[in-house]
Amino acid sequence: MKTKLLIKSLQILIPFILFSINVEAQVRLVEVDPATNNVKIHNYGGTTIDLANYWFCSQIVYGRLGLMTVVSGSLNLAPGADVVVTSSVNLDPAADLGLYNSSSFGSTTAMSDFTQWGGSFPFPSGRENVAVAKGIWTVGTFISVAAPYEYTGDGGQNGFQFWDTLLGVEDFKIGSNFNLYPNPTNSILSITFKNEIPNGTLEVYDMLGKKALSQTLDSNKLTSIDISNLNSGLYLIKVSYDGKSETKQFLKN
Repeated sequence: MKTKLLIKSLQILIPFILFSINVEAQVRLVEVDPATNNVKIHNYGGTTIDLANYWFCSQIVYGRLGLMTVVSGSLNLAPGADVVVTSSVNLDPAADLGLYNSSSFGSTTAMSDFTQWGGSFPFPSGRENVAVAKGIWTVGTFISVAAPYEYTGDGGQNGFQFWDTLLGVEDFKIGSNFNLYPNPTNSILSITFKNEIPNGTLEVYDMLGKKALSQTLDSNKLTSIDISNLNSGLYLIKVSYDGKSETKQFLKN
């Protein structure tokens, strides 16, 4: 009698446990912008998840999502929906970011997702060991493209190879607003603008996401930047203004 009762109890509990595991794994980091601390989370599952008690942890500094600023969407995240929050945990140019469903930051069960970028970073180290133990990250690997970052997998794929540079939806809506020449170049890079850039910024990143140059913009005229001190290689130039941004590549030879 006891054996039958035990078997029946397990038949009830096992589907519940499997369902719980699926719920925990269905939310993922899909965009990370270290320059603004903005992070987008997507719900790949079939049930609504309350993210108010989820946590970010970056280089062993942590913060609860329910206390962060929601830029768009809702922390009560519906299936297929996104939410963008401004992280209260500062995201450095070289750092990691773990998404947790509780404050047990050393627990593989509590970790929902993980990513890291920018190459090796100084002490304090991050939570790579937890992600490796969970089987969602490979030890010693980092996103190697320029920030901001975008997850390109299907929700079930893990690792740095499923992250790329986020170029911004606005770029495709408004069309290109600036041109670069000569490209490639080894000294002066000239930028022409089709429209006026009010209170804008211009930033140059190497392919590891490290910011190499930055300056303000307030003109629709020709702007030139001296890149002669940069190492040879491929770079991204990002122009931001009026809540929009556009990114292009250039080659320093």
